[in-house]
Amino acid sequence: MISANSRYASSVTTIITGSDGKSRNVILPKSAGVVSATVRIYAWAEGDRADLVSYRNYGDASQWWRIADVNPQVLNWTKVAVGTRIRIPIV
Repeated sequence: MISANSRYASSVTTIITGSDGKSRNVILPKSAGVVSATVRIYAWAEGDRADLVSYRNYGDASQWWRIADVNPQVLNWTKVAVGTRIRIPIV
């Protein structure tokens, strides 16, 4: 569920089926534009969560969307495998 005050409130969603056969609701990008950012690479560790990684990098847990925007391959931020390499934008 996307709350009314979310930056994704007006976004279009669709259902996709992963290689595991499970269906997931995902947000479609508003445009096919390219995201350009200076990033560093981070390996996901045991106990990581998007909000915690955001807090460690930006001092603000609510900025996790910055990380999500440059990692469109991650469809479910609650189930990132340990060792997955993600990009962290440098702001």
